[in-house]
Amino acid sequence: MRPNPSIPGSLAAAYLVCRRGVLRLFYLLVLLTFILVAKPARAHPDQGQPHGAHPPIRIAPHGWGNTTLADLQQVLDAVAEVIASHFPERQLGAIRVVPGEGGPMAFYDKGSDGEYVIQLSARHSRWHQFVYQFSHELCHVYSNFDEKPPTHDGQVENRNQWFEESVCEAAALYTLNELATRWERQPPAPQFAGYDATLKALLAYLVNEPHRQLTSSTSLASWFRTNHAMLETDPYLRDKNEVIANRLLPLFEQTPDALGAIGFLNAHADDAGKRFGDYLAAWLDACPERHRKVVLDIMAMFGQPWPNTALALASPAAPPVAIAGRD
Repeated sequence: MRPNPSIPGSLAAAYLVCRRGVLRLFYLLVLLTFILVAKPARAHPDQGQPHGAHPPIRIAPHGWGNTTLADLQQVLDAVAEVIASHFPERQLGAIRVVPGEGGPMAFYDKGSDGEYVIQLSARHSRWHQFVYQFSHELCHVYSNFDEKPPTHDGQVENRNQWFEESVCEAAALYTLNELATRWERQPPAPQFAGYDATLKALLAYLVNEPHRQLTSSTSLASWFRTNHAMLETDPYLRDKNEVIANRLLPLFEQTPDALGAIGFLNAHADDAGKRFGDYLAAWLDACPERHRKVVLDIMAMFGQPWPNTALALASPAAPPVAIAGRD
């Protein structure tokens, strides 16, 4: 549900070299100082799905460029496995993935068989782009994005869409890192051996983009006070969404249950149109206890007051405070 970011040409070059062998990939990437050395890995083509079932991914048979459907299936299944492992109680049904010329998006309208439909703009064997795009859009599906009511003019309520965009961007960054870690240990097939380095390169490039950074003297809460009105007016301001995503990513990485809280966003049809503080409070109220801490942490980061019912969950030694950004 957001445009595909510009990927530097050197990253695409790294992919081409990857196909010619891990040693040449290593050599080129060191010269480019893009990523760490790619370690050789033993491939296990018969790898199972140890992290639980994920929704079946049905891929359109044409329009993907120079790639095989079998390889694409393995990549998208791997992404779905990472994301779905945080939502063990959700049964989404099938996900249909189609190519499109516009940016990647998850459609509000379901397919003829009742399946969710996700459009991707990635092509050929640029697996890093497929991982990044598909994880972002699949996050929207798990966030109950289709529960939002229409507004008076027939559009979908999007007052807090900027927050969902930021959360799903953070989930995409998380997935890049998680999949790189898994593939470094055990790639799903021989042709993916060493490709963890390319995933790490994309992750490093994204999180270090200058526009994503806040100075050490700027808290997210103070930045948010300045930018909130613009975000509500246009929820797809990528540069601003990605500032927030960089702040959310450590929360998802440090707390095992944190990503699962996304499954309780937009839990009720009227949540999407609430003022932001009330939107977060509704999210907190919908979450089971194991997910509530990360929501409280997010409320603190944005400088939003905790509901009275949440104060009992807080440690006296850890009151809500705004968290400063990184240099």
